[in-house]
Amino acid sequence: MSAAQTYDIGKPYTVVAHQADHRSFNQMHEDALPKKLGFRGAFVLGVANYGNMTRALVSRFGEEWLGRAVIEAKFLKPVCEGDRLRIETLPIPGRENERAFEVTAYNETVNGEITARMQTSIPHPFPEVDATASLQPNEWEGPVTQRRTWDTVIVDKAYRSLRITLSPEDNEHWKRVLEDDLPIYEQGEHPPIHPAHVLRLVQLGYNNQFIGDNAVHGSSKAVIRRMLRVGDPVHILTVPTAKWDKKQNHWLTIYCAVRSRDEVCAEIYHTQIIKLRGAESMVGSAA
Repeated sequence: MSAAQTYDIGKPYTVVAHQADHRSFNQMHEDALPKKLGFRGAFVLGVANYGNMTRALVSRFGEEWLGRAVIEAKFLKPVCEGDRLRIETLPIPGRENERAFEVTAYNETVNGEITARMQTSIPHPFPEVDATASLQPNEWEGPVTQRRTWDTVIVDKAYRSLRITLSPEDNEHWKRVLEDDLPIYEQGEHPPIHPAHVLRLVQLGYNNQFIGDNAVHGSSKAVIRRMLRVGDPVHILTVPTAKWDKKQNHWLTIYCAVRSRDEVCAEIYHTQIIKLRGAESMVGSAA
């Protein structure tokens, strides 16, 4: 990626997709299982693809967009390590008063196919906090040892909560993985947390309850109410809100409320396939 690249609304930019170094039991982020299922190789994290799609918006609006927006992203096709993505951010006609934009990621490595779409806006009125945020977590002590299965996921039963402090290392990680050269994530003593990490918080939350299995990120909706910064202590609540079977794939939606200093700063609705058709017979009990 060229260091001279600029990120403007209406002007496409290119990025190279990379795998994030993270501890995971999800073999869809390794080459072997995806190739057995007929894909090109390991899937890049959906949150990394999302992070790559935010650059023009952050370049134009900075903390305004990072601090207040409703965002809906759909991940349509797998992205693999080294894929070259062309990202285009365009205003949505007729919705200028909502500051509405659509972002599309085209995979130039695969004949320019559309791999992800995202819409963002500031709707009027802005959504109220979801009632799910008021559920009490089901706290327990000790290490995570139980595997997530169809039967262990109980809809509307909150998981135990997770308390962490957002750190400079979180931004350093995503800047490195995404090769993100925007300076905003290093400015000041408490810079904004990278939006990829905001979306990642839901995964950290449910990993505090179960050992995950092979999964594919399908879509995310995020309601950003206040910008999260380096140094913020956060309290993460995760709740499974829906699960269903479609074409022998098991789908799950997880709701996540991210609080800092007793204020709900972000809500995330994370939808993924938690059991892929054919994967179990290939890996047995491995995850």
